[in-house]
Amino acid sequence: MRDDRGMGKGPVNGDSTDVIRSMAEDAGDLAVQIAQAHGHADAISAELAQQRSVFDGLHTEASRMNEASAAVESATRTAKLATEAAHERLDTARAGFLRVMDQVRTLTREADGMGDSVDALAHAIEGVRRSVEDIAEVAQLTNMLALNAQVEAARAGQSGRGFMVVAEEVKAMSERTAAATSTINKTLQNLRGSADGIAKTNAALLARTLSIRDETSVFSESMDAIDSAMTEVNAQQEQIEAARRDSARAIGVVDQSIRRMDESVGTAERGIAGLRSGFGKIVETSESLTSDFAMLGVETVDTPYVRAVQNAARAVSEAFEQAVATGAVTLEDLFDTRYRPVPGSDPPQMTTRALPLTDQLLPRIQEPLLQLSPQVVFCAAVDRNGYLPTHNRKYSQRQRAGDPVWNAVHCRNRRIFGDRVGLAAGKSTRPFTLQAYRRDMGQGQFVMMKDVSAPIYVRGKHWGGLRLAYRVEEASL
Repeated sequence: MRDDRGMGKGPVNGDSTDVIRSMAEDAGDLAVQIAQAHGHADAISAELAQQRSVFDGLHTEASRMNEASAAVESATRTAKLATEAAHERLDTARAGFLRVMDQVRTLTREADGMGDSVDALAHAIEGVRRSVEDIAEVAQLTNMLALNAQVEAARAGQSGRGFMVVAEEVKAMSERTAAATSTINKTLQNLRGSADGIAKTNAALLARTLSIRDETSVFSESMDAIDSAMTEVNAQQEQIEAARRDSARAIGVVDQSIRRMDESVGTAERGIAGLRSGFGKIVETSESLTSDFAMLGVETVDTPYVRAVQNAARAVSEAFEQAVATGAVTLEDLFDTRYRPVPGSDPPQMTTRALPLTDQLLPRIQEPLLQLSPQVVFCAAVDRNGYLPTHNRKYSQRQRAGDPVWNAVHCRNRRIFGDRVGLAAGKSTRPFTLQAYRRDMGQGQFVMMKDVSAPIYVRGKHWGGLRLAYRVEEASL
């Protein structure tokens, strides 16, 4: 019959003691082996979960590659359409350009022919000018003859009156001829000036058309180069599209392989989850069996640890009650579960209103238990939610910024341990709870441990439990 306040009514006497002790030790070994197997199952489950995460990431990347491939296909199609449209525009421009070149060549020929016409006009004007000069000389000579005739007619008197009329008409004609030649000379001068201007303009036009012809020849070569480049670009686009199609097919094959592996890992994960659940139940049963043997008062390897943690838990309860009685802390503050994150902590640390008191009282109770045995790893109190306010000093170092791996090993105070063992230790109201588990020491190191805990009460209210963890020899599976 159990005594809820301790190890049991008393030790079992007689020959049955050795048998019970042997059974208790066997039950303890079994609990360790099962916990070890459960720990390996947990590790496998974590590895499978990590692989699922990796596969999810690979699938996401494959999806992104597919999206990128589709984007390349769209861009290639758009570029191809743009290239074809550019080709069409280039062909249209080339046709128009060829027409312009024909017109330029025609204009050049016409400008060159106009130069010849202007030269002929200049020669004709010069011939007319010389003829006009000859006429002017004749008119001047005629005018002199007319003057002489008038003189002779005057001498002849009445007889020369008729000749006088003729002489006057000849003189008038010579004067009109002189005036006409003067007017013609002025017109010829103006015409010659206009002809010279036309000649200069035509020369400039001819030079410009020749320059345009040369420039258009160069431009034609550029258009040919552009056409060749666009043809090459189109060929490159075809190669890109072919490579994209090959890549898309390869991505599809990889994605299907990833999906199949993901499904396989999912199946394995579900299987290991069932295995873990079964192990969990067996672990609970074996731990309960081990505790039952201990409750009978049979001395086992765990007995010293059980007694030590029960005594220490009572000391914690008394210290807490004394603090409440003296007003050092209120009962509400002691049971505060509003966990406040410590900014920048990684892994995250939390504070409560009871933290100043636990930092003051718990070390003098917890630290001595580290000397109980070389196998002891830690002794720390946790509340009913697995929150560990004040750890042993060696596990309560200041966190290093940006080094969560180191922090996880050396900064275990002010953290919530919501694992199976931590929660069971905090929530259990049995006289003691004995558990076996595979503890992650960080940096890939694991050790098999037992965790014995005893409840902490303050004024009849369950606060949590005091945990005492110690190493055990790892069984060979």
